[in-house]
Amino acid sequence: MQSSEFAIIVENFNKINAQLEELKKNRATENDKYGSADLKELFTALSKAQGEYKAMTYNRENPYFKAAYADLDAIMKSVRPSLTKYGLAFIQQIRITDEGQTILHSILTHSSGQWMESRMRIVPPKNDAQTFGSTLTYHKRYAAISILGVTVSHDLTDDDAEVAMVDARQVIAKGTALNTKYDPREQSSDTITKEQLEDAEYELAEFPDIAEQVLEGLKIQSLADMPKSKYLVSMKRIREIKAARNSSR
Repeated sequence: MQSSEFAIIVENFNKINAQLEELKKNRATENDKYGSADLKELFTALSKAQGEYKAMTYNRENPYFKAAYADLDAIMKSVRPSLTKYGLAFIQQIRITDEGQTILHSILTHSSGQWMESRMRIVPPKNDAQTFGSTLTYHKRYAAISILGVTVSHDLTDDDAEVAMVDARQVIAKGTALNTKYDPREQSSDTITKEQLEDAEYELAEFPDIAEQVLEGLKIQSLADMPKSKYLVSMKRIREIKAARNSSR
């Protein structure tokens, strides 16, 4: 074999290796991508579209908080003409993870094929269709504002985190949290598996009041958010309460 032929073989071998490494890299990050590899054309189009957004105005009022706000329809009417003009489309869809979590995907696409997205976990405070719909719409509105770069003049939610700090200030004023057994520092970021969630839901299917105690005790909004580190002790406690009720009948 001549040296030139050997050099070609080596070169081709190196190219194949490089392609294999790239494939491995793409597969490893495939499920975690939040956008296409190249976003230049999308960003260029978005910057032009943002310069032509119509002024945002409030069109709804929250009767409970007596606060005006712009609903999702008003937001989209403000931005849709310029998005369309520059080849941009905005899509929102719901996907369910293997663990049973509901995720809102908000995707901004460009006619070039470039795209980017944001993801937001949907955790309604109550498990019924009306509450889920309300929570979903609320998150869709804020996700749209975020990814599209929309602003609303005199936005009442832009309050320097005043509302978010209310509960924390109450705890500080009292000197201790109501649930003294709960220590956030002990909690793992890992939540229970899909199978563990199904077991917990089965145990609590006919005991909504116990379910509420679990949520309150762990300071979570959904059983799917239960830390793995608290699963066994929580299930034990649930069964103890159920057994005590059955024995008292």
